[in-house]
Amino acid sequence: MMRFDLTIPAVTAMRAGKEAYIEIAEGTELHRIHPAVFKADEFNPTSFGNARFSPIHDATGNIIPTIYAAQSFACAACEIILRCPDTSPIDPATGMPTLQIVSPSDFSAYAHSTIRTRQSLKLIDLTTAGQRRIGVNHNALLAGPRSTYPATRAWAEALHAACPLAQGIYYSSVQYGPEFAILFFGDRTGGNIFDPTGTRTVADPGCQSDIVVVARQLSIEYQDF
Repeated sequence: MMRFDLTIPAVTAMRAGKEAYIEIAEGTELHRIHPAVFKADEFNPTSFGNARFSPIHDATGNIIPTIYAAQSFACAACEIILRCPDTSPIDPATGMPTLQIVSPSDFSAYAHSTIRTRQSLKLIDLTTAGQRRIGVNHNALLAGPRSTYPATRAWAEALHAACPLAQGIYYSSVQYGPEFAILFFGDRTGGNIFDPTGTRTVADPGCQSDIVVVARQLSIEYQDF
């Protein structure tokens, strides 16, 4: 198999005006896994967190409030709890696949919520094809480890500035593709854009069982040792 180096180009290489958009319809149900200090439909207006596309700032340096959501519970779990680990897939000491472990206790203060859109929303396409349109190859904005997050956040800020009609970013989940995930820009969507339709804690036994099912599909050990 041909190998390639993951390179995220500088945002100055962005092909502004070449971006594609995806519209999600009014009434679309989405799943969120989020810190329980925020309500199901509450944007995070703080610098709290270290995610691929947040926290981000506008051109004047103000925080852009954001919400992450996903197509399904499984996809949301993969995006937040069962994210790709920053470890080699092969243990160099044994030559065997690396044991991937996620501790439930790390997410005891999180919740799983469902929301429904009250209007159609226009989103920047950051699928693999969408990235190529703006000058990024090999799904680089999504495929890299946490060390790439400062660069991917810079791209999110640049796209927000270059695409004033965009209300968020749409992308395929690396862990659970082709299902989609979304980052919404709070300054472009206004209030009351979502109907909250349900919330449970991640620590809820039913939620824990659902996460275990997804973890097994990915050969991830979801347990505290």
